[in-house]
Amino acid sequence: MKRQIKLYILLALVGLVMAAPAAAGEFIFGVKTGTVVVDDASVKTDPTNVGIMVGYEQGLVLGDFAIEGEFTSTTNKGELKYGAGKFKTDTRAVYAAFRSAGPFYLKAKAGFLHLDNEGSTDSGASYGVGLGFGIGIAQLELELTRTAVDPEITFISLGVQF
Repeated sequence: MKRQIKLYILLALVGLVMAAPAAAGEFIFGVKTGTVVVDDASVKTDPTNVGIMVGYEQGLVLGDFAIEGEFTSTTNKGELKYGAGKFKTDTRAVYAAFRSAGPFYLKAKAGFLHLDNEGSTDSGASYGVGLGFGIGIAQLELELTRTAVDPEITFISLGVQF
């Protein structure tokens, strides 16, 4: 009887060791750039942002679930009409994201962010909801995403993640 219990314990441990790599998640990193589209009649040109993304991804049967932290900063300021000045829009966000399985995939994300809209009163905490699609090539994923970061502000970005 003791021998049988030891065998079952040994089989359970071997099973855990074999299953652990398949169940383990992985850290993901990425860079992105895009246009921050501001839906306001006083805006002449929209700012361009560049950012980084850091996250942790867990594989599921139908795709991958991830928690992502995203930081973007304006590299090319937007311009207001009639010479009223320039403005920039920086974001810091945390998203829960889902990517469908396959080399061509869909992405959906939702989360919270802080929007720093210099030159405007439209700053502070907000929500973020995004949809996109991507393609996985070897260990890289190329994504095109549209994220509503405020009711009047949308970030359209192209990113690479690895």
